Amino acid sequence: MSVRRSAALAATTLMLGGGLAMAPAVQAAPASAGSTAAAQRCWQDSITVPSDRGAVAYWECRRKVGSTWQSSVQIWVYDKKSDGKCVYGDVKIGSWRKTYKACPKGNNVNGARTGWHNGYDAQVTMSIR
Repeated sequence: MSVRRSAALAATTLMLGGGLAMAPAVQAAPASAGSTAAAQRCWQDSITVPSDRGAVAYWECRRKVGSTWQSSVQIWVYDKKSDGKCVYGDVKIGSWRKTYKACPKGNNVNGARTGWHNGYDAQVTMSIR
């Protein structure tokens, strides 16, 4: 678990009750790639700062293929305020990086999957700009 995610989760745990039931608990975990991979571990997380402007929720999964660790993310990005700004969810796994953008309000990213990339941990950050 990345330090950024841990700090953001601790700071926002109390804010999640405001309609942030985003990610379906069973359907959200990225699918397994087959028999060459060891069992995968998955967990759900979210970032909501400040709660009235936007939110990012995601599942992160990790597996080991041979001697290489791989991670995968399924992400939801929500723009919750009509203020002319966008909400961005940035995902970095090893050297792979992608930014998901939600705006204007109501035009959200719903369950986009990154696929598997080499790296032990995914770093997911949220920004509003």
